[in-house]
Amino acid sequence: MGGTYILDCFPEKKTNLLITAVSAAMGIFHVYTAFFGVLTALWQRSIHLTFGFLICYLTAVAGASLKREKIFPLLAAAASLFCLGHFIVNFQAMILRFGDPDALDLAVGTVLIVLVLDFARRSVGNILPGIAVVFLLYAVAGPYLPGMLWHRGYDLTRIIYQISLSTEGIFGTPLGVSASYVFIFVLFGAFLEITGAGQFYIDFAVKSVGGSAGGPAKAAVVASSLFGSVSGSAVANVAGTGAVTIPLMRSIGYRPEFAAAVEAVASTGGQIMPPLMGAAAFIMAEILAVPYYKVALGALIPALIFYGTVFTMVHCRAKILGLSGTARDSLPPMKTLLREQGIFFIPLLVLIYFMIIAQYSVMKAAVYSLLATVLVGFFKKRMGWRDIITAFESGARVSLVVIASTACAGIIVAVMNLTGLGMKFSSLVLAVGGNSLILVLIMIMLASLLLGMGLPTTPAYLILAVLGAPTLVRLGVEPLAAHLFVFYFGCMSMITPPVGLAVYAASCIAEADFWKTSKQSLLLALPAFVVPYMFVFHPSLVGLGDVFSVLSTGGSGLLGAVILGAGLSGWYFLKVSLPERAVLCVAGILLILPGWPSNIAGILLAVAVWAFRKNMRK
Repeated sequence: MGGTYILDCFPEKKTNLLITAVSAAMGIFHVYTAFFGVLTALWQRSIHLTFGFLICYLTAVAGASLKREKIFPLLAAAASLFCLGHFIVNFQAMILRFGDPDALDLAVGTVLIVLVLDFARRSVGNILPGIAVVFLLYAVAGPYLPGMLWHRGYDLTRIIYQISLSTEGIFGTPLGVSASYVFIFVLFGAFLEITGAGQFYIDFAVKSVGGSAGGPAKAAVVASSLFGSVSGSAVANVAGTGAVTIPLMRSIGYRPEFAAAVEAVASTGGQIMPPLMGAAAFIMAEILAVPYYKVALGALIPALIFYGTVFTMVHCRAKILGLSGTARDSLPPMKTLLREQGIFFIPLLVLIYFMIIAQYSVMKAAVYSLLATVLVGFFKKRMGWRDIITAFESGARVSLVVIASTACAGIIVAVMNLTGLGMKFSSLVLAVGGNSLILVLIMIMLASLLLGMGLPTTPAYLILAVLGAPTLVRLGVEPLAAHLFVFYFGCMSMITPPVGLAVYAASCIAEADFWKTSKQSLLLALPAFVVPYMFVFHPSLVGLGDVFSVLSTGGSGLLGAVILGAGLSGWYFLKVSLPERAVLCVAGILLILPGWPSNIAGILLAVAVWAFRKNMRK
C-alpha cells in the first residue's frame, strides 16, 4: 500500500512541475558557479550529473502510462540523490581513503556505473553504453586475451575506483567540461531561442541573400552558420532552420533531395563555426590546456572555407538550373529589419568581446552574454519571468545528451587509461601505417566516421582524442591540428551514410529520399573531406604561425574554396565542360594549399579557364 501511495504522488502534471523546478535549480546553480567560481571538481561534476539523472528519470516517470513503469525511474532518481549525498558528506574521508575505498564507496561506485549506462541508453541510444560495456568486460578479461589486447587484469575494486570514485572516469575531464562550460552555453542558446533571436537569424539571412539566384538555398547556408554556431548540434540546427528554408528552396524549383542536402550540410558546418561550436570544442580546449578562444580562432579559416565552398556550389547550381530568388517585393528593407530586430546581435557581440578581446574566462563571458540576452528580451518585450523558467527547462533538457555522453565516455576513457589501450592503439596504427602520415590520417578518418555514425559528435571525438590524436602528435602533427582533424571527421559523420542523422532529419522535412539526399550531401561537403588534410600539413590554416602567413593563407583558401565549388558544380561565369571543371578543381585545391608557388599556379589555371571560355563565347 505504501509503495502504491508513493507512485500516486507522481502524476504527470505534478511530475512536470517538479522537472521544471529541478531545471530552474540546475540553471541557477550553473550560472552562480560560472560567475563566482566552480566548486571542487568532484562536487561540481557530481551535482551536474545528479541534475541530469533527476531530469532524465523524472521525465520517464511523467511519460509512464502504467504504475509499474514508474518504479525503476523513481528508484534510480532516489539512488542518484543518495550517491550525491555520499560524495558531499564523505568527501574528506574519501580523500583520506585515496585508492582504498570502503564497502559503501564501492556500493556507491557500482550504482553510479549502472545509472550512467542506463542514463546514456535513455538519452543517446544503445550504441554508446554498449561500447562502454565492452570496455568494462575488457578491463576484467584482459589476462585471457591474445596479442596486443592482453593486459595483466585488475580486480573489481580497482576498476570501480578508477571509473566512478575518482576524477579519471565518469567524473573526468569530459564531464568536467560539460559541468563548467558546455551547460552554460546550452543555456545561452536556449535563452536566445526564447527571445526569438533564432528566427531573426533566419530572417536576416533571407533578407541578405534571398533575392539573388537561388536565394533561399543561400539563406539556408547563412542561417545555418549563424544558428548552428550557437546551437552546436547539427540535428537541432536542421530542425530549427530547415523547417523554414527547405520549403523556400523547394518553392523556387530546387529538387527536394538537393534542398535537404543543402540544409543538412550547412547545419553540420555549424558545429565547426566559431564563435560557438559543438560541445566537443570545449573539451578539446581542456585536453590541449589552451583557452577556448584559441580553438575557435583555429577553426575559423577552415569553417570559412567550408561555407565558402557550399555557398558557391549553391549559387552555381541555381545558375545552371536558371533559378531565381525570393521575390524582392516580398522582402522588407534590410534597414527595417535591423532597426526592429538588429538588437538580437548584441548577445553574440558581447560574447565575442568578453571571450576574445577582453579574454575573460569562457564561463564569465557566457554569463555576461546570457545577461545581455535577458535584457534584450525584456527590452523587446519577448521575455518575462515565465519565459526565463521555460528557457531554464529547455536548456536542461537539451543538455541531457551532452551530460550522458560525457559521463558514459568517461567509462571508456578510464578503461583505456587503466589498461594502456590508448598506447597500444597508437602503436598498432603506426605499425600498420608504417609511419606514413597520409596512411595514418586515412585510417583515423575512417575510424572517426565509423564512430560518428553511431555516436553523437562529442563521445566520438572523445574516444578518438584519446586513441587517434596522440598517434598524429607522435608523427609530428601540431596538437591543435591533430585534434581538429579528429573533430572535423566526427562532425562529418552527421552527413555520412548509412546513418547520417542530419541528412535523415533534413530528408524527413523535405519528404525526400534518404539515399539520394546523402549523395547530394557528400558532393556538397566534398571540400570538408579535403581541408583537414591540408591543415595537418600546413598548420597556418588553423591560425598557427605569424599574422601575415595566417591572413594570406586564409585569403587564398577562401578564393580556392570559391573556385573549387565552381569546378565541382560546373558553373564558372557560365556553364563549363568536364575537362574545365577538372582544371578548376585543381586550381581551387592549389589555392587552398598554403604557399606562393601553389597559389600562383592556382590563379593562373583559374584565369586560363576564364580566358578560354571567354574566347569560346566570342
